[in-house]
Order: sequence, then C-alpha cells, then structure tokens
Amino acid sequence: VTTMRIDPGLDTGDILLQKEVPIAPDDTAITLAPRLAELGASLMVETLRGLLAGSTQPVPQDHSRATLAPLLKKEDGRIDFQRTATEIWNRLRGFQPWPGAWTGFRGRGLHFLSIRPAAVAAPPAPGELRAERERLLVGCGRGTMLEIVELQPEGKKRMSARDFLHGYRPQPGELLEAPSVT
Repeated sequence: VTTMRIDPGLDTGDILLQKEVPIAPDDTAITLAPRLAELGASLMVETLRGLLAGSTQPVPQDHSRATLAPLLKKEDGRIDFQRTATEIWNRLRGFQPWPGAWTGFRGRGLHFLSIRPAAVAAPPAPGELRAERERLLVGCGRGTMLEIVELQPEGKKRMSARDFLHGYRPQPGELLEAPSVT
C-alpha cells in the first residue's frame, strides 16, 4: 500500500510512505481487499502526521519499473488451459468477484469458484477432465493440473466437485470448451 503525491501523470507522483502485507495462499481479491483498505487508512494517517511534522520525505518513483494495469474485461476471466495450473489458480484468486474464472462444458458456461493446483503421475491434456474417486481434475499447460473444488454450471447453483461428478458424469477424455463471450 502506497501513499503518494499527486502530479499531472497517472500514478506517477513521488512516494511518501509504503507498507506491505503478506498474501496468503488462500487469499483472493475479496479476502485481501479489506486488509489492504484497513492498512491504507492507517498509512494515510501516518503519512499526514509525517508531512505535518516534516519527517516524511517524498521519494521519486523508478518509472522504468512501472507496468500498466488495464481495466478488466469479461473475456479476461476465460480460462486458457494452455496456462499452467498455478497461473490459472492465481488468475481466479485475483479475478474474484469479477470477471471470475470460466470455461464451457457441453455447450454451456461453467464458472470455477474454488480450485487448487494438484499433482498426479500422468496429468490429462490441457482442458481434459478426469475424475479420480470423488475428485474432479483438469489438465493444464506444461503437464500441470488443477483440482476443481467448487463450481457453478450456467443457470445452476454452486456445487461441490463431488456433486458435479454425480450429476453430470463427465466421460473419460471429455474436454472443457472455450465458449464465446456474451
């Protein structure tokens, strides 16, 4: 979290103070945002007190390290199974509540609500579903795999992977699709 001076550019002003907060493996944008807001509020008070006392000195930003963070679009939530399991998992964590992480199954939309990287001896091909006991797995890029924990088929309620397996009975080798954005 950073407090900074405002100048004519977009987020280009001098840095006043900064604080970091660890991001836990199970954090999402939803769980992290309140912690960042609380830290930001206390940092703002600390910054104002420091400016008033003359103890806070502005530090120019290193503009060579700046990156663009474009606005998210619905399309950004579409899962690309050529990415690694960790990349997909991190995108889902950051894209909550919107645009989420979604794909298609049997011609309908399918939202992933909770997933985690998983390991098996022979992962399925990217986008290929596999049922192992009560676990629902999907292959990802570079020989990685995700376990789908909770999901929501289009027009249905949230459900566990176990309930999805029992209700939809995915066939061996069945692929998740890339539905069009509507």
